[in-house]
Amino acid sequence: MPRPARRRSSGPSPAAGRASPDLPELILATAGDLDRLPTSLDAELLLSTLLGSGYRRARPDRAAALDELVGTLAERAAGRLRTLLTEPDTVAPTGGYAYGDRYGDQTGYVVTFSEPEHAVVFVVDHTLGLLRDIVTVVPAASVLDRLRAETDEMTWSAPMELAAVRVAVAAYLRATDLADELPDSEALVDNRWLAGRRLALLPDAREPAGPAGPGEPAGADGQERAADHAELTAEFLAGPEARLAGLARASGTQGEAVGYVLGLCVDFAGSRGGDPLRWSPRAVEAFLLDWVHERAVLDAQDAAALPDVLAAWVAWAGRRVGLPEPAVAATLDRIDALRGEFARLVGTGERQSPAVRATAQLVAEGVDLADPAAVEEWLAAYNDANH
Repeated sequence: MPRPARRRSSGPSPAAGRASPDLPELILATAGDLDRLPTSLDAELLLSTLLGSGYRRARPDRAAALDELVGTLAERAAGRLRTLLTEPDTVAPTGGYAYGDRYGDQTGYVVTFSEPEHAVVFVVDHTLGLLRDIVTVVPAASVLDRLRAETDEMTWSAPMELAAVRVAVAAYLRATDLADELPDSEALVDNRWLAGRRLALLPDAREPAGPAGPGEPAGADGQERAADHAELTAEFLAGPEARLAGLARASGTQGEAVGYVLGLCVDFAGSRGGDPLRWSPRAVEAFLLDWVHERAVLDAQDAAALPDVLAAWVAWAGRRVGLPEPAVAATLDRIDALRGEFARLVGTGERQSPAVRATAQLVAEGVDLADPAAVEEWLAAYNDANH
């Protein structure tokens, strides 16, 4: 779904807030502008934009820094500014919705509110594992009309219980607050304070009250997920895709390579929201060109098996979740197009993380991984030589 245009309030330019060395003083200086705006929502939008300047610059916990900034302002504020910072929100949530693409690269969560009618849209990027965007839409009907209009085989949308929206969004909001780098989105920064204020109005629940579609963070514990993943792997190896690729009967070192690569496919999915059946051209590119080099040590047999195992897994997963055949074909075509670059990166090791590089060297030098003393001695020598 295309991103709705965010309604902007009138008032001082947010660029001034980012340039000021004393953000609290700047925000306090706008108190008169807030008082003159026609609605409380207009004032909230302007205040959220100004507070976003502090959120953008904060490290490592942007949410804590934002709370601290709000507390500092509340002690000195007056008029509408003090009301916004210290008194409960007066709007009420009226509905929750979720939408996304069938590939599962993104999920959008929409919450509508009354007085005045508006919506807050949270867009989750499952490849990043973060919120990619936060948008405030006025009136709410415009975003709901767009959801109803965009119905095709590659998109989905559905009503969602408000408690479930809160659980799903809160996990990604927290991850975004703690991320080393924020996604490139002015709207996310500008709307962060308002979004947190609105999210706090939703019913609280420990577990989602209903399905949120592809990509919602898994609620199962580690053992349950491991059992589910083992069951999925066994089901895949019994399927026609694995048989046609010659994987079902693989044994010895080839069987070990197949099992290792399947584990990587599942682990990658876990890092993107927990669904091992969700693959797209964008996902396989991230897996083949970045993630696997940063996380895994591949020997020659693993590297040779990986593209074929991935292709078979993608074909099986697409059939299992009912992904349209053209969508599966596009993902398989992307795997084929990236085989050469994947092999080159394996050969050069240029995208290996320091941990993977060290582990690969340890294995290449024949250190017994079952001997903790030998591993510790090797790591000490390696660290001395590289620092």
